[in-house]
Amino acid sequence: MSSIQSSSSQFMRYLESVGGSEADVTGPNYVVSDTDTVESVVSRLRMEQYANGGRRRDPAILHASAQVLISRRDERSTGHGHGHDVSREGAYQLDIHHGGVEPTRESIPRSDLNEAKAWAMSRLDAEGADFGAIYFPSGGKGGPGTGALTFRFDRAVGWYH
Repeated sequence: MSSIQSSSSQFMRYLESVGGSEADVTGPNYVVSDTDTVESVVSRLRMEQYANGGRRRDPAILHASAQVLISRRDERSTGHGHGHDVSREGAYQLDIHHGGVEPTRESIPRSDLNEAKAWAMSRLDAEGADFGAIYFPSGGKGGPGTGALTFRFDRAVGWYH
């Protein structure tokens, strides 16, 4: 990301690339809380969609919408808006999801994304975890599921956005 474009702008471009639009993030009645994660927002958006009888949305659009909403929340909480990059290179965080237990978060001591993914993979292997996620911290939050989601890992799929 460049310092000219915020992370929410980057996520908005991704949302548009998968067929979504601004209406997907301004239409929902759901307000993102400080404790929400991308996954919890996707779940709430899906529940709202079913409750209102809306047509089934592509999972990629729901996920991209949640990324935009979380990123905008985090940017607002730090006072950074459009035009500011709230993440810092080399500040990647790894969430390790352990079956049935709250995820844990670790700092990744790598500044290059490919090196961060390799380091994260070794940690996921060491923990025997089937799922993980790499985040840029933003909004001053350091807990699992907070920040701008960069990549997710599922042992059955590999790394994906």
